[in-house]
Amino acid sequence: MPRETKVILRKTITTLGRPGDVVTVKPGYARNYLIPQGFAFEWTEKAATQIEQMQRARRAKEIASREDAVAAKAQLEGSTIELSAKVSDSGKLFGGVSVEKIAAAIAAKGVAVDAKLLTIAPIKTTGAFPASAQLHPEIEAKFTVNVVAE
Repeated sequence: MPRETKVILRKTITTLGRPGDVVTVKPGYARNYLIPQGFAFEWTEKAATQIEQMQRARRAKEIASREDAVAAKAQLEGSTIELSAKVSDSGKLFGGVSVEKIAAAIAAKGVAVDAKLLTIAPIKTTGAFPASAQLHPEIEAKFTVNVVAE
């Protein structure tokens, strides 16, 4: 029985690679998890053409997403996102401002950003806070979140 098996990834798996990558894994991991879940398929010599097609599609998608990220950065970089929240008499917020609220406010400006890709310190009071959004692995936009009382 082989100690390692070659598989071709269909989806991104952080510990292994991206779609189209040929990786070597333990046979049980491939047989019991990767292949049944649809994350990979077994490598054969005839699959080389499929690998090439997947890699070409990935490169084309990366170029398109990079161009979108550059456009989004131009729109978002240095801007101020205005949010209003309920505030107590002492100036503290009831709750806080979540990254989902910030992502929704950015989307209202016309830039779609995943909330998981936003970096900001916890907001518990009113004021201006620096934030950043990872738009692409190479592109990051820095902006300000301004929280005002309702």
